[in-house]
Amino acid sequence: MTQISHAAVLPTMAAHAHASHVVRRTLVIGLTAFLTVVDLFATQAILPSLTKAYHVTPAAMGLAVNASTLGMAIAGLAVAFFSRRIDRRLGILLSLALLSIPTALLASAPDLTTFALLRIVQGVFMATAFALTLAYLGEACSAEDTGGAFAAYVTGNVASNLIGRLISAAVADHLGLATNFYVFAALNLAGAVLVYFTISRTKPMDAVEPVPSSSFAIWGVHLRNAQLRASFAIGFRTISARASRYFHRPETHRPDLYALDQV
Repeated sequence: MTQISHAAVLPTMAAHAHASHVVRRTLVIGLTAFLTVVDLFATQAILPSLTKAYHVTPAAMGLAVNASTLGMAIAGLAVAFFSRRIDRRLGILLSLALLSIPTALLASAPDLTTFALLRIVQGVFMATAFALTLAYLGEACSAEDTGGAFAAYVTGNVASNLIGRLISAAVADHLGLATNFYVFAALNLAGAVLVYFTISRTKPMDAVEPVPSSSFAIWGVHLRNAQLRASFAIGFRTISARASRYFHRPETHRPDLYALDQV
């Protein structure tokens, strides 16, 4: 009877242990995503304050703030071409640690050009960490865990969109713009520390089928796949629609353009 009870308890204990592990892993993945891209969205919440601080038009400030997308595009392509040569853990760790440098320097950027260049550098490090983390999750998680891991990462990304803006607005209002950037630089370093203690070293996954020798040939294979082309188009349209909302034009601040008698 005792042996039967032990046999019944062991699977239950294993199930509880697995559930606890999944919860911890989900929280770590979500928090890593949050700390990776929180800088991307946070600055958009303080556009009016930045416009006044740099004495420029809303359109010019919006362009400088969103210059980070250029850096992300550059880094995304670079990681796609060289990812198999990059150690996942080291790449993520260095990207998040180095991300804190341009973030902190934004606090003392002397002009709009410098501000825009620092945002581009931010974008490079954010996209590198983002892409390498997704690659790591795909390689380190089992087939049944991959979906949950990616969902947790996307959730952390979305949470950074909202919470990052709230933090940025609150800190800028009460402590000033400079302090705001120092706070986010500290968050970047916190992300690096989190990665250091939670992500283990892995090697890139071996290909399950012959892979073309050049990166351009690999892209050719992808572009010949109709489902992948559709996914690329959906992703491009979704992100471009979101990003376009953050480019402020001067005329959007003229209430007379929205008067009923003008329709």
